[in-house]
Amino acid sequence: MKTEILFTYSKLWLSVLLAVTLGACKKPESAGGETGTLIIHNFYPSSGKAGTLVTIEGTGFAPKLDKNTVTFGNVSGEIVALEDGNLVVRAPEGGQTSTITLSNGSRSQEVGTFTFQALSISRIDPANGPSGSHIRIYGEGFSSMAGPALVTINGKPAVVAGASDTLLVAEVPDEAGSGPIAVNVDGMSVRGQNFVFQAIRSVKPLTGGKGTRVRISGEGFETSVEGNLVDFNGKQAAILEASATSLLVEAPEGVETGPLALTVNGQRATGPIFTRVPLPVITEVSPLSGPAGTEMIIKGAVFSPELDENRVLINGVEVPVISATGEELKLILPGGTGSGKVVVMVNDQQTEGPHFRDQNLGIHDFSPDNGQDNLEITITGTGFDPNPAANRVTFNGVAAQVLAATDNELIVKTPMNVTTGTLQVFVGGQEAVAPREFRRTGVSTIAAGLPTVYSMVVGADGSIYALSGHAVIKLTAEGTVTTLAGNAATPGSQDGSGEEARFNFNNASGIVIDNQQNLYVSERNNNEIRKITPNGMVSRFVTLNQPGRMTMTAGNVILAEAGGNLHRISPQGEITRLVPNRHSLLAYPAISTAGIAIDQTGMIYFLHYWDVGYVIAFTNPATSQVEIPWAGGGPYGSVDGVGTQASFTNPNNIQADGNDRLLVSDMEYEQVPPYGLNILVRQIHIASREVSTTLRFPRGFRDGPLYEAAINDIGTGTMVWGPNGDIYFYQNNGQAIRRIFLR
Repeated sequence: MKTEILFTYSKLWLSVLLAVTLGACKKPESAGGETGTLIIHNFYPSSGKAGTLVTIEGTGFAPKLDKNTVTFGNVSGEIVALEDGNLVVRAPEGGQTSTITLSNGSRSQEVGTFTFQALSISRIDPANGPSGSHIRIYGEGFSSMAGPALVTINGKPAVVAGASDTLLVAEVPDEAGSGPIAVNVDGMSVRGQNFVFQAIRSVKPLTGGKGTRVRISGEGFETSVEGNLVDFNGKQAAILEASATSLLVEAPEGVETGPLALTVNGQRATGPIFTRVPLPVITEVSPLSGPAGTEMIIKGAVFSPELDENRVLINGVEVPVISATGEELKLILPGGTGSGKVVVMVNDQQTEGPHFRDQNLGIHDFSPDNGQDNLEITITGTGFDPNPAANRVTFNGVAAQVLAATDNELIVKTPMNVTTGTLQVFVGGQEAVAPREFRRTGVSTIAAGLPTVYSMVVGADGSIYALSGHAVIKLTAEGTVTTLAGNAATPGSQDGSGEEARFNFNNASGIVIDNQQNLYVSERNNNEIRKITPNGMVSRFVTLNQPGRMTMTAGNVILAEAGGNLHRISPQGEITRLVPNRHSLLAYPAISTAGIAIDQTGMIYFLHYWDVGYVIAFTNPATSQVEIPWAGGGPYGSVDGVGTQASFTNPNNIQADGNDRLLVSDMEYEQVPPYGLNILVRQIHIASREVSTTLRFPRGFRDGPLYEAAINDIGTGTMVWGPNGDIYFYQNNGQAIRRIFLR
């Protein structure tokens, strides 16, 4: 019994002891609730008079004002506010320069030294901004008889643009960085609140379109999405992510080329130019089938030379790009993708390409890729059968003879009457498609023995109309020649029909056709433009001073007049000068003699003589803007390249195809014996200004495949693009109208 009483007493004593011990270990509670670790980040201003409001930035303050104490030396200051992590205290009367100490009821910490003096900063506005922006600094004691107030931002001197005793206006210096605003006057110094420097350091990517995701890196950004405003050339973008140094945004609908800008708290920082580009273009994928480990090459335009800005998906499976230029992407087929569409995404701009087959059989390339009957073609690829008879090859559905075969190469002969179309290989139940079509191409003569031809045009039905001698003649695609109006041997100027009409053409005369098959011809010698109906009736249309070459767009005639004036003539004969204040550089006569071209957007292009040879010039009729050179002007010779890096030797024709391309005829002087001349047909991609040589012919007169044909010359102003993509021209040597057919 005595033992039980003793055990019970011991248990009671242990319980009391445990309760006391736990009570001693428990943190004391303030009347205002729990307080955290007291941390001081900053305080400002660092000086002022009694009554100056001092802001202390930090964490761990007691939630209730009266549970916090702040002393200036041994004198307490009045705490007036606590919000958003800031404690505001009023400097006391009778205070002296000393250390500020803050206590939250359980902990104390030194804040910093406060100097009692007349100089003080109460606030700044704005508290953020980029280089060159202005900050208004409010306070007192800024005036001095000894010298102006000095301002620094993060330690860097700032130009003071305006000053009074209570206000300074300072300009943020370059690369100021974030840090305190400080003012020095008469040996006194005061540090104010921290200024947040705002800058855009990098933008990636710098090209794209609607929906492109753009990463903006820099400093001084708001950490909340709502605190930042980003615009692309004035159009607001959606912000997807935000931190103090990085934003992820999406280019808005209708985005155009122009500067990207960020606005924070009303302060705008401008970044680099973001360039709007069209969707990527896929022109060729090679191979269109093949096994793992095969290199795939995708050719086209508007790719990015930045490797990580391109993505390729095959049947929805992403395949890493291993090299990239603006016109070509390379990747290694991983195998196992399955069969499906090839998709290219450049900066979130997506284009769908051809179908890919995930199989062993594939065609990598074939050469030559154009020609005519009985031409030997070498096909390279994978999965071929070494037995020639086990491989079946077709050109546009017509079987070809297989001459030799290995695992990776076939030699075949094109069938008779081969036509433009798909090249395919069939082996063991599998089918492979070549990366591009085989094209039946060549040069043929339509009609010969024609008097001098000054200009030509091709109608929608393929009929050719030419100014020949002093008549307008018509040629069918088969070469039948008839006279529509005038007489080749009889010059003059007379309206009428058939041979009653009289014309006086020279080498600057031009001809165009409208949608109703009416022809318009310029007669430079007679200062007239005449209209010819489909049945050959000739009448005067308008009178102009020495009208030259012409082109047609939307029913309007665009004409180059001698002296360089450009005009638009409506179907009703209303004349509008397109460059009201004539540009002095337009005066070179190549404008009116060599021809002009107009693209699908209404921009006008023409040949112009420059210090280093001929170049392509550009005119915007809407703004009267003239740009010379627009393309060309590079090193001497016929050099391919982009814009002014390219050059021309002796171009004498320019045409637009209505699909973002210009066609220019040129001559090339060989730099080695026998120093002959080659005739070139060159192409300009309008969007990129890239000049490339597409066709090169030796001098002579020979019909046949492109690799055998010869052209002696292309008459000035006579090269035209037919509706079927063929190129027609007049060759003076031989007096012939000839055709370059590309399909």
